[in-house]
Amino acid sequence: MEHLLTASSFILFTALVGVITWWLTRKDDHESSGGYFLAGRSLTGGYIAGSLLLTNLSTEQLVGLNGSAYVDGICVMAW
Repeated sequence: MEHLLTASSFILFTALVGVITWWLTRKDDHESSGGYFLAGRSLTGGYIAGSLLLTNLSTEQLVGLNGSAYVDGICVMAW
């Protein structure tokens, strides 16, 4: 029963995010490459900086950086 609740809540919230995303972007320009890849050039600096930050905070990056800090010291964090 617990696994059914977990799976159904995951499916429900994933579908909800999909529906909300579709609803908010249904009128956007997805035909041109600028509209599709650059969101119509409407993103602010906060979205771009957050995307770059979260892209670089992957598990591989964090595990590798922790290993380097263990071997070489904390100075590797300053790259």
